[in-house]
This record gives sequence, C-alpha cells and structure tokens, in this order.
Amino acid sequence: MHRQDDIISVSEIGTWCYCQRAWHLQRLGHISSLSKERVAGNRYHQDHYQSLRSARRQRIVARIVVIACIGLLVASWIASLWAPR
Repeated sequence: MHRQDDIISVSEIGTWCYCQRAWHLQRLGHISSLSKERVAGNRYHQDHYQSLRSARRQRIVARIVVIACIGLLVASWIASLWAPR
C-alpha cells in the first residue's frame, strides 16, 4: 500500500516485525498474497468494535434506568412522608 504520508499503521509495524522485506514491498505498492486473510481480519475487528460499542450503550442505558428507578423510589418515599395519615 503506497501512500503519500509518512504515517505508519499498527498493521504495517506488525508486517515489518514479521518480515522487513514484506513491509518494504507493501510500501512499494505490491499486493500481499494474504489479502483475503487481511480483509477477513479487518472485518472481524470491525464487528468486534461494533459489539463493544453496543455493549457500552447498553450499559449506559441500564445505568440510566437504575438511576431513574432509584429516583422514583426516593420520590415516592418522600411523597409518602408528606401524605396525611
């Protein structure tokens, strides 16, 4: 993958650690024979990231619901204290 900028990705560092020649050829624009595996790995990581985002959203919603329930319980308790007996 030949690019104009000087930014090196984590994937490129992994390629360089595995084989400096493969990294050099990749920088020159030569396509690796493991393209399908790389695409599958990228897809897996994107799916995993989406799962993590979904879990974080669900945790936030659960916290909001718990806080709202506690607030309603406290409000009903306060209302019962003020109610005439």
